[in-house]
Order: sequence, then C-alpha cells, then structure tokens
Amino acid sequence: MEYRRFGRTNLQVSLTGLGTGGPSQLGQRTGVDTAGATRLVRRALDLGINLIDTAAAYGDSELRLGEALQGVPRDSYVLATKAHPYRKSGGQQEPLTEQELIDSVERSLTRLRVDYVDVFQFHAVTPETYPHTRDVLLPVLQRLRDQGKMRFIGLTESFAVDHSRETFRLALADDVWDTFLVGYNLLTPGPEDDVLPLAAKQDVGVMIMCAVRRRIARPEALTELVRELQRAGEIPGDIDAERPLDWLLHDGVESVSEAAYRYASGNPQVASVLTGTANTGHLEANVAAMQKGDLPAADRTRLREIFAPVGRKLGE
Repeated sequence: MEYRRFGRTNLQVSLTGLGTGGPSQLGQRTGVDTAGATRLVRRALDLGINLIDTAAAYGDSELRLGEALQGVPRDSYVLATKAHPYRKSGGQQEPLTEQELIDSVERSLTRLRVDYVDVFQFHAVTPETYPHTRDVLLPVLQRLRDQGKMRFIGLTESFAVDHSRETFRLALADDVWDTFLVGYNLLTPGPEDDVLPLAAKQDVGVMIMCAVRRRIARPEALTELVRELQRAGEIPGDIDAERPLDWLLHDGVESVSEAAYRYASGNPQVASVLTGTANTGHLEANVAAMQKGDLPAADRTRLREIFAPVGRKLGE
C-alpha cells in the first residue's frame, strides 16, 4: 500500500481509503450482514488501508464500524465522520443548531465506540449553507476539537448540485479547513483546474469520492450518459457510445473501473481515494488497481479534451 501525507494534518493515509456511504453503505443496501461488514473492514486493514470515512447519515455505518474496529489499536487507523449542517423539518431545510451539532458529534463517538475521531467533516455543504456552517457551526467544532473530541475539521461538497465547486472556492478563501472531500473522476476533471491545486497550495488534505459511481461502473448507464451528451452536442459525436471508454483498456488496464481508480489516484495532489464497496473481491481489485499507478499522460489528456468542456459533474 502506498501512503501519502494528508495535507496540514501531517497524517500518513493510505492511497485507497474505505468509504462507508454510496450505493452500498457498508453492505446495508447490498445484503451484507454485520458479520460480513466486519470481515470487509478487517480485510481492508489487512490490505494496508488505514483511512476510513463514514457519516451519521449513512444508516448504521457508524454502528457497523464501531463493531468491526473493536480490538484494533486506535492509533493504527484514521477515522473520519460527518454531520449535515442542516436538517429536514416539515419538508424544509432548517439550519442545525449548536446543541444539535454537539449532540451529533457525541452520538457519532458513541456509535463508533471511540473517544475521538481524526477528522470531523461538515457533510454535503452547498454555497447556500456555507455561511451558517462557517459562522455558527465551525466555532462549535473548534471548541470540541480543543476538548479532544476530534483532531481536525473538514468539509465535503454536494457533488450532485455544486457543478462550479463554489463551496470549495468560498472555503479556500477562508483557509480555515484542514481537509476536503472532493468529487473527482475521469468524467469530471474540473477539480484539476481549481480545487486540487489551490488545496495543495494551502496544504489542505484531499480525499476523493465518486471516483467510480453508477454511471462509470455500469456499462449501460455509461452508454446512456454518453448518448445524452452527444445529443446535446457536449461531447464529440464520433465516440462509440456502446464502448465509450474502452480505448483506455491497454497496457495492463483491464477495466473501465480500474482506469477510473487509476485516474483519480494518479493525481499527486490527492491523498486518498475512497472506495465504497462491501464486496471483498471488489475491494481487493480496487486496491490493486490503484497500486498500478497513473494512466498514461496521453489518455489523461484525451479524457480532459472530451469531458472538461462539459463543465458539470458526471458519473453519479
């Protein structure tokens, strides 16, 4: 396993990180029981994965992790969790109060069975929710950090809606965040133009989500997406929609998913790329893919030429 410095945290984190959200939620949505989730987490640790990301919103993922990590030395893994800065009330979004945030942190610690998390993140922050997050809620986490409840404070974006990455632009201007969780994949190269280099300049540690999601992992969904983009004139019409990324399969690249993991992890400004599978075989394959290194430079360039002009996030 390769390890990289996680920005200003100075933590050394595994290039492959274990995510517990997404379509699987540590097996909750794919029929994996608690014992199976424990086996998956232990296999991840055996493979050298030391970064695990979860959230209060991921069903019982925190509970499952708390069970799976029992008996594992606390200093042998880096644990990150999250809380939304807003909550739903009567069909409306209401800002989280200071006390509700404190309660969320304490609940996460109890469910995870730990005294502290390494990184506590605000979850899916949008440009509209950012001011409340920074001005009202961030000082609460800073006090809790000083009490030893967490070591560092991070921010995650709302991948599906913030196509211009405005939340991160605001956050970078403030320079008060230790880590970012960024949506980035071979269909969405835009972060290479702003968030990733600016985060590196400010020494913000970067984790990647959505490196491989539904429209990348499922051939029929990828074909549908490419056809939609071609009909809209957003990508070249001469791309074979039935096999739009098969041209990446050469020189040892065996699948589109492998190419996607290698694309995301090949960027040196990235500390760790999350994989959210609860299937041990998939986990092992994803770790092996990232250990192969970056895609050829010519392939990265062509991907940018095709998809960067689209200007919005793809792959979800």
